[in-house]
Amino acid sequence: MTRTVEFSVSYRALSDSALISCADSEVAEALGVPVDEVDQQQLDHDTTVESVGVERGDALEHYFLAAQVLGVALRSRLGLVDHVLPTRLHSTLMSLVHDSSAEPADHFTPRRATTWVPIDELTKLWSVPAVGRRPGFEVKAVCAAVDDLSRAFGRGGSRPSSRQLHAGISDSLRLLADDLEEADGLPVPMAVARTARVLSNAPDSLRNITVPIGEAVFDLATGESWNDAACIMRDARQQLVRESHDNGPSS
Repeated sequence: MTRTVEFSVSYRALSDSALISCADSEVAEALGVPVDEVDQQQLDHDTTVESVGVERGDALEHYFLAAQVLGVALRSRLGLVDHVLPTRLHSTLMSLVHDSSAEPADHFTPRRATTWVPIDELTKLWSVPAVGRRPGFEVKAVCAAVDDLSRAFGRGGSRPSSRQLHAGISDSLRLLADDLEEADGLPVPMAVARTARVLSNAPDSLRNITVPIGEAVFDLATGESWNDAACIMRDARQQLVRESHDNGPSS
């Protein structure tokens, strides 16, 4: 009979954050080995995971123990939470996040659930992803490009009706730049989801600029190279400045 471990899953809608944990003693009993040292790892700027390593012959297997995730609902709409949890725990968390029976008052009250997970699922269907921390020169380049683009949007559009929209995009990009600097090369999926949501609301007249920006922003949610994203941001800024000049001074 496969041994199982009980996990508690908690989601706070107010902070859009989740906490998943189990009793270490249950894992130790199921594995048949003591859990003396717990490995803690940041998978991205918003996600911390705890696991335990167990030697199986020549191999070291990592078993999931706990996680804290920020921006769960915001990220899940873009598929940016799936890699964090074993499948069964991910399903439990999503049932709390998207609970249609939740009342408005539940926004202030944690939603909780428990679930039993077979010990094999804590390692075979989940493994600690390699953290793709980008080098310092890439971080500086993309931060500078995002900051410049934010300033360009912050100068406002040529029409009074567009200035509020430009200001919203500018604020979102500025927050993205702040998160990038703080993350020091780690992916920033929550900031990416927040910025992508703002860009998706841009009118058709701006989509020739905001669509490429949105595509570039998604690179910042991964450990892949950020060089292309920085280039796209710089090109978008130049295009925005050109169009602003072509439309004449702001009125």
